[in-house]
Amino acid sequence: MPRQSSLAFIPLLTLYILALTYLSPTANGPFAQAHPFPASAKNQHGQHSFVSEQDNAQRPFNTHHQHSSHQPHSPYGSPVSILTANQDLPDETVSLRHLLHHGGNRYPGLFRRMDLEASDIQRSELLTGESLVHRVKVKGTTTLKPRDQSYRNQGFRSFDTSIGPESWTKEVVAAPDVTDKETVLQLSKMNYNSYTEVASPGWYDLEGNWSVNSTFGWEEDGLRGHVFASADNLTLIIAIKGTSAAILGGGGGTSTRDKINDNLLFSCCCAKVDRTWRGVCDCNTGGYQCDQTCVEDSVKSDDIYYGIAMSILWTVEDMYPGAKVWLTGHSLGGGLTALLGLTFGIPTVTFETPGDRLAAQRLHLPMPPAINWDDLPLFHIGHTADPIFQGVCNGPASTCYYSGFAMESKCHTGRTCVYDPVTEDNWKVDIRTHRLFDTIEGVIKVKDVPSCQAEVDCKDCELWEYK
Repeated sequence: MPRQSSLAFIPLLTLYILALTYLSPTANGPFAQAHPFPASAKNQHGQHSFVSEQDNAQRPFNTHHQHSSHQPHSPYGSPVSILTANQDLPDETVSLRHLLHHGGNRYPGLFRRMDLEASDIQRSELLTGESLVHRVKVKGTTTLKPRDQSYRNQGFRSFDTSIGPESWTKEVVAAPDVTDKETVLQLSKMNYNSYTEVASPGWYDLEGNWSVNSTFGWEEDGLRGHVFASADNLTLIIAIKGTSAAILGGGGGTSTRDKINDNLLFSCCCAKVDRTWRGVCDCNTGGYQCDQTCVEDSVKSDDIYYGIAMSILWTVEDMYPGAKVWLTGHSLGGGLTALLGLTFGIPTVTFETPGDRLAAQRLHLPMPPAINWDDLPLFHIGHTADPIFQGVCNGPASTCYYSGFAMESKCHTGRTCVYDPVTEDNWKVDIRTHRLFDTIEGVIKVKDVPSCQAEVDCKDCELWEYK
C-alpha cells in the first residue's frame, strides 16, 4: 500500500483552525455575540441572572427591540465628556411611550404595561386636546448617590441608614432646568395628563397569570406611572400619578388607597386628629402622644405605595439600560417620586406635594449625614394658597378634615420653589387650589419661576411627643 504524504493533512488542519476561529466568541462569526452564560443577562450591577428559553421568549420588553437592545454609552457627546454644575445642555424632547400599572395590597401580583405607538399618541391628543410630546431645557446639577446600591434588589426594608459619609459620592448629572418657565410648564402638563385615560389597544401582563378580562376592579388598586422617552432612548421621564382626589370632589378609583397612603405618610400620627377619628393605624397612645416604633412599622406596610413606585422605577431602568432617568409627580405622586429621588440621587421635580421629609425619616431612607439639601436635585414646586403643600390642611375648620384627610407634614426634602399668589393676587388658602389645572392656569403659566430654597429650619409635628 503506498505511503500517504503528510501534505495531505494540511488542508484538513487548515479547515480545523478556521473552524475554531469562526466559532470563537471573540470572532465575528455567527456566535460572536453568544453570552458566556446560556440565556442570561447582566443587570446594572454586572450580576448575571439566568433566564430560561421559555421565559426569555416572554420577557416583557422583547416586543420593543429598539428599546431594550439600545445600549447608550453617554447621554452627551463622547464617553469621556464631563458635566459641570449649571452647565447649559441641549434641550430634550420626550413623548409618552408606556404606561405601567402595579397592583397594591388587593392585587399584589398585578403588574401591567401599555405600549403606545405614534397612532395612539395622535388619537389621544385628538380626544383630550393635550399634547403628549414635551420639550424641556436641561442643566448640569449636583447629586449625592450611595456608592453601594446592593440593596436595590432587596427592597426598601433592607436599607441601612447607618452608612457614613464615605458611603456617598457627589456627582454632576443632567437634570431639568427648573429656572426655565416653559420647562416647569411642560413638566406640570405631564403630571396633569397622568390623571386622564390614554387611547391604546390594551395592557400587557408583566407578572403573574393575569389577562385583561381576568378580574374586575384592578384599576382601583395600586399605582400608575407614565413613561416619557426621547427619540434616541437616552432620556426618560417617569410621571407618577398623584392622589385620585376624593378630597377635591373628583378623581378615580384609586382614591381609597390613595387616602391611606396620604394619611400614613403625611400625618403626624396615623391621621388621629381628634377623638372622633379612628385613624389609619393604632399608634396614638393618648392626646398628642405617639408610639414611634408603631408608626414606623405602619409606613412599611403593603398598603404603602413607596415599594411599588420603586418596582416601577427599576422596571423602566432595566428596560432602558444606561439611559438617564428623571422623576416627576403631583400631590401623592410627587411625594413618592421625591422619596425615590432622595434614595437614589435621581433628579426629581414635584408639584404641590405634601412635606415628604417626615415620611423619609419614618421609612429610614438612606440620607447622607449632615445633609446639604442644595446638593440634591430635588425640587418641590407649589404655592402659598395650597394648604396641602403648606402642611396646614388639618383640623376641624379644614376641608381635609371633612374629607377624611390629615395632611400635617410641611417640611420638604431638597428645595422648594414657592409661588405667592396669596400676597400678589389676593388668593385665599383653599383646598381647590391644590388642583393641578388651577395651578397651571393661574400660577405657572402667568408667573416667573420663583427661586428654589432649602427649608433649613423647618420642623414637623412640634406639638407631638414620640416615644
